[in-house]
Amino acid sequence: MMGRKDEYQSKLEFIDLNTFVPSNHILRQINEKIDFSFVYNKMEKYYSKLGRKSLDPVLLFKMLLIGYLYNVDSERVLEQEVNLNIAYRWFLGLDLSDTVPDHSTFSQNRRRRFKDSTVFQEIFDYIIDLCIENGLVTGEVIVTDSTHIKASAAKAKAEKVVVEKTPSQYLNTLEKEAKKIEKELEDKRIESGKKKRGRKSKSSSTEKISVIKTDPDSGLLNRPGKPSGPHYLAHASIDTKNGIIVDIHPSAGNINDCEPFIDRLNVIQEKFELNIKNVAADKGYDKTKIHHGLKTLEITGYISPIGYTTPFETTSYKEFTYNIDTDTYTCPNKKTLTFTHLRKKETDNYLKTYSAKSKDCKVCPFRECCFGETASKRTISRPIAHELLEANTQRAKTSEYKAFQKLRRVWCEGSFGTLKSKHNLYKTYKRGIEKISEQCLFSALALNLKRIIKVMN
Repeated sequence: MMGRKDEYQSKLEFIDLNTFVPSNHILRQINEKIDFSFVYNKMEKYYSKLGRKSLDPVLLFKMLLIGYLYNVDSERVLEQEVNLNIAYRWFLGLDLSDTVPDHSTFSQNRRRRFKDSTVFQEIFDYIIDLCIENGLVTGEVIVTDSTHIKASAAKAKAEKVVVEKTPSQYLNTLEKEAKKIEKELEDKRIESGKKKRGRKSKSSSTEKISVIKTDPDSGLLNRPGKPSGPHYLAHASIDTKNGIIVDIHPSAGNINDCEPFIDRLNVIQEKFELNIKNVAADKGYDKTKIHHGLKTLEITGYISPIGYTTPFETTSYKEFTYNIDTDTYTCPNKKTLTFTHLRKKETDNYLKTYSAKSKDCKVCPFRECCFGETASKRTISRPIAHELLEANTQRAKTSEYKAFQKLRRVWCEGSFGTLKSKHNLYKTYKRGIEKISEQCLFSALALNLKRIIKVMN
């Protein structure tokens, strides 16, 4: 006989939510491996000693974490999901009869309590410290890249403005080197009694950029093969031993990938006392200023070299012999080209200009094929620290380079795909770099926790 459940009778039951959560559930595994009580210490300074008790800050943090673990990008929807899901309630320590925190609690805390704070960065860093203590992060090889995040802004609201350039500390080392070279050149002229000075390098302290009125912290992304319009960039550095993201840093979408690179490596080294030995990146990072910054940090770079037809701005430079001891070039006619002045390109790259003597070029039999009839002498432009570019090109022929680049493709491209499709990093509904930083940190933390659980099980 077919039975039917026609009647429902209320009854009193004692339910243990723990019995409903499988042993292999990701939330149970995270709960067993990570003690989140450290969050109380991180957040204590943001709460008053007086007044009524607030909602448990660990509960609020773990609830946000659930949203990123399960790709729930709306806090309203997250509230509904927690209300219905037994595993979520168990992870948060809520019984079936307990009220789930309202979605507005998060926005109010974000707007009032945690505004201009570093609490989410501190929590992210604590987990990285645990990874280092347990040998999950070594710093042997760090791979880096950036991915775009669609901003909550309209492209039509963009306007052109002039802003001050603010070069980063370590990219500025090249400028310091240039000033040192210019001073040495000027001292040499004074010592030899020469009054005439070569041309000074010109540099502008301002630049013109597009600013989005609805979200000024974002920027217009304009790259081949990428979507156009207002975006943010998430610059990530990943340790290749287990794919742990040790640093994720947001910037406007119109920022060059390489600009925050050296500074972020320095932050990682100092914050975690991590001895980074090697880094790998794509050809967007193959710039003299990047190699110079890596040398300053004593890190070996394995960066995909750009296929320049010539690294200089004049042709047939390979027919000239460079003497590293005297810092001069010798032409095919056995005449010397000496260093005369520095000039600065738009890309913040400094070029050393070497010039022959006009009297030598005037009677040179190779004059016409060397530089033509309009100029009076032959010049060659050589980037400062060009030998670092050449050294990177040589490293690109090694087996280590191939191995590190393979790791870069696996961890960077794989991580970005996962972050976007499964952990709320495809787009943002929030505005402002501070809120985007929170989104990047939680997204990276969600992926890190999954990888930590996989390694430790």
